[in-house]
Amino acid sequence: MLATTVLALAFAAAGLAQTVPAGYRKVYMTSNVDTKFIVVPKTPVKNGTTTVVQTNTNKPGDTWFIAGTAGKTKIYLSNTTLCMDAGVKTAWKDMANIYVNECSDTAVGQNWVDMGDGRIQVDGSSPAECIDLQYMRATANNPVGLYACAGLGNTGAKDKGINWPLVNVTAF
Repeated sequence: MLATTVLALAFAAAGLAQTVPAGYRKVYMTSNVDTKFIVVPKTPVKNGTTTVVQTNTNKPGDTWFIAGTAGKTKIYLSNTTLCMDAGVKTAWKDMANIYVNECSDTAVGQNWVDMGDGRIQVDGSSPAECIDLQYMRATANNPVGLYACAGLGNTGAKDKGINWPLVNVTAF
């Protein structure tokens, strides 16, 4: 709780400025199906909003803060106090939606593992569930949800629907 509280206070103190928290990097989460599409919350952005893909318009609200190296992380929506959230553990299954919700250290669905190969897994999911471009459709407003990290045909990171190249954002 303390880490999330400190980060939320840092955002508030900075007036939700563009400052990247220590140990994190600012990224676009691009789709490996079509890299011009990125993960964003559906608008209007508020607690409980689902995530979708949209064409990257290089706007500050389209970016995320994620740990600077592969491993366990929270995924914060830049300039907000919202985190990517897979919901309650009983919802972690193929085709489940992913949301943005108020960041909380007690929300197990807000804990992720950057696998370092483009896949991002819900920490503790069994079988492992990763962020997925539902139906592998790179079209505006297509939902972003969960799918087995093993991928279609057990191809793992070669399954483009579960592969999210992270592109560092350096300026706005």
